Amino acid sequence: MNAGLKQPFKKLITRFLLTAAGLLVSIWVNAQQEPKWNQYMFNDFYFNPGVAGSRPAISTILASRYQWVNIPENASPRTTCFSIHAPVEFLRGGLGLLVVQDQEFFNKSTNVRLNYAFRIPFRTFSMGLGVYGGMIQTSLDGTKFRPETPNDPLLVSSNVQANAFDLGAGINFQSSRWFVNFAFNRLNQPKLQFNNTGSTLTYARNLFASAGYQIPLNRYWRLTPSVLFKSNSFISQVDYNLMLSIGTRIWLGGGYSQGDGFVGLLGYRMRNGVRFGYSFTEHTGELGGLANGSHEVFLGYDFTIKIPPPPQKKILTPRYF
Repeated sequence: MNAGLKQPFKKLITRFLLTAAGLLVSIWVNAQQEPKWNQYMFNDFYFNPGVAGSRPAISTILASRYQWVNIPENASPRTTCFSIHAPVEFLRGGLGLLVVQDQEFFNKSTNVRLNYAFRIPFRTFSMGLGVYGGMIQTSLDGTKFRPETPNDPLLVSSNVQANAFDLGAGINFQSSRWFVNFAFNRLNQPKLQFNNTGSTLTYARNLFASAGYQIPLNRYWRLTPSVLFKSNSFISQVDYNLMLSIGTRIWLGGGYSQGDGFVGLLGYRMRNGVRFGYSFTEHTGELGGLANGSHEVFLGYDFTIKIPPPPQKKILTPRYF
């Protein structure tokens, strides 16, 4: 890192960390709108557009979560997401696409985001400054409502849909052994209006902060502690994980999700590079007596595309006729 970049960079990081710390202290919250992911260390692009282009390959992941299995009336949230991102040299960063479908009882939403991150390489790590823009489509099935006041004109009584623009930003620090992420989703607080009576759904802003560090134990074993902080204008939660990697193929671990339960996870990387991960949550408290845990799986693959060089132009000459 040259001296010209070093001082402005330090000031940028200091200001960002102070701002983030202030937000962490000031936000007080009571409900959650963003889907939950236990394996956030593998699905980091979901939380942070600054991750786009952080790997030297086209990175894809397909993840699915079935939360609170067997909740009465089939009200268990079910989430599926697909993401792809890659470095783009002439843009000095990376581009990515994220598609998420989330369904729970009377509510079903689809979120599509286009992401760009400007990446700055340093001697031992890289930094990505990312933004995303996208659309949210949400449908409400009013026939499933059980209102105390059935004739309330603000209630939806049929299946209705609404759309809204979604905006977010984030910063990613990445090295071969550690990562740090800060991201703000739903920055514009998307507001969906379902009918002309004023029935609306407003998404709260979400703050995500995560970090992890890989500790080599010997030639084959590595220990990686990580943490994820989530907050919006209603609720905050901290997830703690500890993962043990054996060679480059197998990993397993566990953790605790604050106010939710205990987490177990394991995964395997095949010879062709395909990654598979599974996570199970054993819920505590009253919810633990109602639900039979939560399941989460993901399938990931990184690949490159080699573009062949253009064919050489043949020059014909009478000499070779």
